Amino acid sequence: MIKDFKTVIRWGIILGVMGIGLAIFKNVSGRENDTKRVTRKIQLTREKHLTVKIDIGAGIIDLKRSKSGDILNAEVEYDPREIQVDIDYDRNRDEGELHLKSKSKHKGIDLDEEDNYWYLELSDKIPISFEIDVGACEADFDFTGLLVDRLDMDLGASSVDVEFLKPNLEKISKINIDVGASKLIINGLGNANFERLYFEGGVGDFTLDFSGELKHGAYVDVEVGLGKLTILVPEDAGVQVKSESSFLSSVSIDECDFDEIERGLYENSNFGQVKKELLFDIEVGLGSVEVEYINSSL
Repeated sequence: MIKDFKTVIRWGIILGVMGIGLAIFKNVSGRENDTKRVTRKIQLTREKHLTVKIDIGAGIIDLKRSKSGDILNAEVEYDPREIQVDIDYDRNRDEGELHLKSKSKHKGIDLDEEDNYWYLELSDKIPISFEIDVGACEADFDFTGLLVDRLDMDLGASSVDVEFLKPNLEKISKINIDVGASKLIINGLGNANFERLYFEGGVGDFTLDFSGELKHGAYVDVEVGLGKLTILVPEDAGVQVKSESSFLSSVSIDECDFDEIERGLYENSNFGQVKKELLFDIEVGLGSVEVEYINSSL
C-alpha cells in the first residue's frame, strides 16, 4: 500500500514537471509565432533630396548605406500585439520624405528592445537630412558613405553608436545632438564635414571623436549637466577651448599640450597656424569634460 502511494506521488511529480515544461514551451512558441516581419523597398526615381524622420520609442536600430542605391531597404521585426509600426513615404516633385515610426499600443507599458528591431539601408545617391528622435533604444547609426546635409538627434535613455568612417561629400551647416540618460559614442566627426555642432548632454557617458579628414574650421558648442564627456581631437588640428565651470564641475585639459591664454581659454600650438581648426565653447553643470589628443587616449 505504501509502495503504491509512493508510486502515485512520484508520477504526480513527473507529470507536474512535464506540465510546467509544456506550458513554458507553449508560451515561448506563442511569442515567437506572434513576431511579425515586415520588409519594405522604395526605389529611387526622380528625387534629388531626401528627408528621413525616425521616431522610435523603444527598440534596436541598425542603419547604414544601401549598396543598391534604393531610397530604402528595410526589415522590421516586431510584436504586433504590443507595437504599432508605420513606414510612410511621400514624393513632392524632386523631394522625398520618409517617416519611420513605432509606438506602444498600451500607454504606460515599457517595451523590451528585442520586441522592435529595425534594419535600415538608405540611398547613397542623393543628399539626406536626418531628424532622429529615439527613446529607450540600442542603435547603430553608420553614416559612412551617405550624403548627409543635416543631422538632428534627440536621444533618450539609449545606447547609441554613430560613425562617419569616410569623408561626407555634403557639407552639414549644423549638427544638433540632445542626449538624455544615455551612452553615446560618435566616431569620425572630422569626416562629417560640419561647420557647427551643438551638443547638450544630461546624465550619461559621452564620447565625441573628431578623427578623420577635417578640411576646414568648425565650431563646437557643448553643454553637459551631470554626465561625463570625453572629447578626442587630432594632434595636427588647431584647437581652442573656452570653458565655463564651477567648483562642482570639472573641465580637464592637459596643460602640457595646451597653453592657458587667459582664465578659461586654452589653445594648442597649432591654433592659428593650420586651416583645420576646432573651436570649443564648453559649459559644465555638475558633470565633467576631458579634452584629449586621439593618440594619447589609446
